Amino acid sequence: MTYFVLFLGLCFVLGSLAVASNPSPYYGVVGLVLTSVAGCGWLVSLGVSFMSLVLFMVYLGGMLVVFVYSVSLAADPF
Repeated sequence: MTYFVLFLGLCFVLGSLAVASNPSPYYGVVGLVLTSVAGCGWLVSLGVSFMSLVLFMVYLGGMLVVFVYSVSLAADPF
């Protein structure tokens, strides 16, 4: 169980680095999803599964809105 928690922490850090280092919105949203899944998995391992589910739903909704907005701005020529 300890290795699983350490793996989730590593995924959380790597996902945060992926978000910070990628200027492309496509790869940035992949990093955000990886980070939110790892963070929610970490919360599940701590025993707060309902809070994890609520945070995942909120983060997923926010990420999709920001992703669609940034892709539409990148596709607009003017």
